[in-house]
Amino acid sequence: MSSRTFQNVRVANARPLFLQLLGLLALIAISLMIAPPGARAAGTSESDGNSSSYTVPTVSKEMRKAIVLIRKEDYSGALSFLEGEIAKNPDSADAWNLTGFASRKMGNYTASEAAYDKALAINPKHKGALEYKGELYLTLGNLAGAEEMLARLSKACYFSCKEKKQLVAAIEAYKKAN
Repeated sequence: MSSRTFQNVRVANARPLFLQLLGLLALIAISLMIAPPGARAAGTSESDGNSSSYTVPTVSKEMRKAIVLIRKEDYSGALSFLEGEIAKNPDSADAWNLTGFASRKMGNYTASEAAYDKALAINPKHKGALEYKGELYLTLGNLAGAEEMLARLSKACYFSCKEKKQLVAAIEAYKKAN
């Protein structure tokens, strides 16, 4: 068999193996991203990014209801469930983050900032709270504050995470409008 024929055979046999490996990598990636419905929403993340393994956070009944109401833009209703969650679990950065989000959407910026600050005191690398606090700063006309949140978010995101992309887009839109 000539070397050219041998190379063609080797390449032909490598393609199915390559496709199998690619498929396996895709399945692994998908399995790592799958979480129970409502387990993560609106920028939630209890992980500080330092763990070598990912565990799906357990989501309480109150948090699931709050997430559903936030998706329906019923922020007042969501806040009642979030208050219950915070009463039971005052160290839930996710609950504080969603409280800040719902408060901001209702126009209560003081309560929103206090809730984001509480989330970030619990978990300084909480991606959702960093993004949303940056968006709050833009709402208040504080571009420097939003850029500070973006800098912190850049350190919390090892790769370009969705929260960072969203805050970058919000800052760019703010700059164009002002």
